[in-house]
Amino acid sequence: MIKTTVDLDETLLERAVNIFKGKTKKEIISIALSELVERHEQKDLYDLFDGNESLIAEDYNYKAMRGGGISDIS
Repeated sequence: MIKTTVDLDETLLERAVNIFKGKTKKEIISIALSELVERHEQKDLYDLFDGNESLIAEDYNYKAMRGGGISDIS
């Protein structure tokens, strides 16, 4: 951990305090940084696919999976 001084938007910080009741300002900033990093990493994963590629195998048969029996799956 590092100790630093930053200027924050007070209105925005108060909104976050109201959303995350019981959390300290330090915890709220940590949550915000974690969510920012997670969203960026998710975007990087999403960008691996150009939107034309399917994430589902062409031979995937969801109806066979619903049958309930293992013998229904080919």
